[in-house]
Formats: sequence, C-alpha cells, structure tokens
Amino acid sequence: MALIGLVMVLVVPKVGSFFKVTLNSTTRDLASTAKEAYNATVMTGKVHRLVYDLSEQNFWVEVGPADVLLDTAESKEKEERKKRQQKEKEGPPVSEFVLAKTISRKKVSLPRGVEFQDIVTEQSPEPIKEGLAYTHFFPHGISEQTLIHIKDNSEHQITLLISPVLARTRLYERRVEAKEAYETKSR
Repeated sequence: MALIGLVMVLVVPKVGSFFKVTLNSTTRDLASTAKEAYNATVMTGKVHRLVYDLSEQNFWVEVGPADVLLDTAESKEKEERKKRQQKEKEGPPVSEFVLAKTISRKKVSLPRGVEFQDIVTEQSPEPIKEGLAYTHFFPHGISEQTLIHIKDNSEHQITLLISPVLARTRLYERRVEAKEAYETKSR
C-alpha cells in the first residue's frame, strides 16, 4: 500500500502538468495558425477563415473569394433559401471556401485531453458550443474578433482572444468572458 501511495504522489502531479503543457502548446498552435491565416489573407487578397469544429475537436484554415462578407440575419436567411433551391435542382451545395493547403494541409485535431469549451465571435455573441465556428480574416487587414475557450482534463482553462486589428492574439491562463476580455483589450 505504501508503494502504491508513493507512486501516486510522484505520478499524479506530473500528469496534471503534462496536460497543462499540452494545453499551452495547443493554444500557441492556434495563435500561430491565426497569424498565418491573416498573413495569407493580406498577401493573396482573398478572405481566409479559421474553422473550429467543436463536435470533432479540430481546426483548419479555409480560403475563399476576396468579396466575402460576414453574415447578417438577412443574409443567412437568403443563403438558406438559395441552398434549398440549389439542393432541389443540383444536389448538395458547393462552398465558396476550400481548404487553404498552404496553411492547413489537413484538419488538425486537438490533443487527447484538450477540448474547445466554446467560441464567441462577432457573428455569434452567444457562445458556440457545438458544430462549426469561424474567425474570418479580410484583405484590408481586419479580422473577426474571436474569443476561444479551451480546457484540459485537469480543468486548466485558457482563453485566446483574436483581435480585429492585425489578428493579434492575447492569451489568458484562465477563463475570461467576452465583456472582461474586450474591456481589458481597450485599456
């Protein structure tokens, strides 16, 4: 029993620190990917977007045409009507966005034990907890402000804020809600 206790005392803290290192590494990878997407947007003049799949726990970058705008309620409704009509005529809709192979050769899965909690974007002020979420990067140097909440199995939490100007990222080693992050950023 003493031997098992000793092993537990020595191993359990190291497992927790392993997850924290993995969480920090994942956050750095996301911040780096956001910067690469921003740079590619400015260089090519085409809109790029960082895609987060909260159901599958992975992310990647897509590239689209130069004239894509953020959706409004009206544009989403119009797009849905267009998709329904297209589906009736031709089959499944074709997206304007495709995988940006110069940045993401494939979808990047989050490491085991690390997951997206939720994502808050300008298009969706309510946290997105499932499905897909996006951060758009526009050729004129503006990006969609995004707040990404990530956690690990040991309940360590990190918040990554992608700023609308130059896609600068800010890291918080705790969960930060949108109101606090945006107030801190403006100081």
